[in-house]
Amino acid sequence: MKKKKVIVGISGGIDSAASAYLLKNEGYEVIGVTFNFFDSENMIFAAKSVAEKLAIEHHVLEAKQQFSDKVIKPFINGYKKGETPNPCMLCNQNMKFNLLYQFAKKNDHAPMATGHYAEIIKVGQEYQLLASLNKNKDQSYFLYHLNQDILGRLIFPLNQFESKRDVRKSIAGLFPELSNGNESQGICFIPAKGHHLFIKEAVFGANPTPSGNFVDAAGKILGKHSGVHAFTLGQTRGLGIHNERRLAVVEIIPETNTIVLDREEALYQTDIFVDQLYFQHQRSLPETGFTFKTCRWGLEYQGQIELTAKDQAIIHCHQAVRAPAPGQTLVFYQGRQVLGGGIIKKFFK
Repeated sequence: MKKKKVIVGISGGIDSAASAYLLKNEGYEVIGVTFNFFDSENMIFAAKSVAEKLAIEHHVLEAKQQFSDKVIKPFINGYKKGETPNPCMLCNQNMKFNLLYQFAKKNDHAPMATGHYAEIIKVGQEYQLLASLNKNKDQSYFLYHLNQDILGRLIFPLNQFESKRDVRKSIAGLFPELSNGNESQGICFIPAKGHHLFIKEAVFGANPTPSGNFVDAAGKILGKHSGVHAFTLGQTRGLGIHNERRLAVVEIIPETNTIVLDREEALYQTDIFVDQLYFQHQRSLPETGFTFKTCRWGLEYQGQIELTAKDQAIIHCHQAVRAPAPGQTLVFYQGRQVLGGGIIKKFFK
C-alpha cells in the first residue's frame, strides 16, 4: 500500500525535527523542505542532517530575494518610521506558509506540517485555528492570517505534547544533539550584535546616524538620542536620561527625529486603531465577547470593536493596555479560537 505523503517544513531545529519524526512513525512518506531565506549555512546543514538521519527526501529551495523584499525590507522600513514590526509575523504571513503550500500543490496537493504549537479542528465545513493546550509554547498568535485552504491541509504534530520536555524525550534517541540543545532566540536573520545595529548598518552604512531630541510631554528638550530606529514604544532602559522620575518612550516622531518621554502611566491606552484586518471565515468580530493580545506573551484584554472601514477598526479597551506599539500585531480570540487580527497603527488616550 502506497504511503500518504506529507510535506514538512524543516529548519534544523528540535520542533521541526520532532514533527517529521512523529509523522514518519505514523506511516507517512515524509518529504522535507527547507527555504533558504538568507545566507545561513549552519541552518541548511542542520536541516540536511535531520533529513539524513530520518532517511527522508529533502529539498532546499532558494528564496533569499523574496525574503529580503517581503520581510527584511519591511522590517527595516518599519523601524525607520518609528514602528515596532514583528519579522516572524511577516515571515509567516508573506513567506513560509505560502511557499510551503505552493510546494505541496506541486506534490500531489499533499498535506503540510510544521513544528508550530497550535491546533486545528474542523467544525462543519470550516477549519478553526485554536491556541495550543501547551500555553507556555502556544504560537497561535503568529498564525492568525492562515486561510481555509492552508488550514485544511495543515498538521501541527506537536500539539499533543504537554511540555517541551516531552518533545525532547520523543527524539532523544535519534537526535541527542537537539534534545539537549538550547532553543533558538532572537531574530533568525540578525547577527548577535542586535537588530538596532543591524538596522543602522542597513540604512546608514558607515555614515553617522542622524541624532534627534528627547523631549518631555510639553516639548522641553531632555537630551539627545542617536536615531529613532534604536527605540520602541514603552522602552525604559538605555535612554541615557537621568531624571528623578522613571521615564519611558511614549511617542516616536520620525518626521522630526523626536522621541517623547514621559512617566510610565502615560503608556496606558484605551483605544487602539488597527489596520489590515483579517478575519477567519470572512466574518467580522462579534461586538463583544472576544479578547485580544498585542504580543505573543501579552495579557488578554477585553473590548469592543468599531469598524471604520472594510479592513480598519478602533478597539475600545475595557481596561487600559500598556504600550500598544504601532507595527505590532493585535490578534483576536474567543476562548481558544483565533478569530483574526490586524496591525496596530496608532492609539488614543
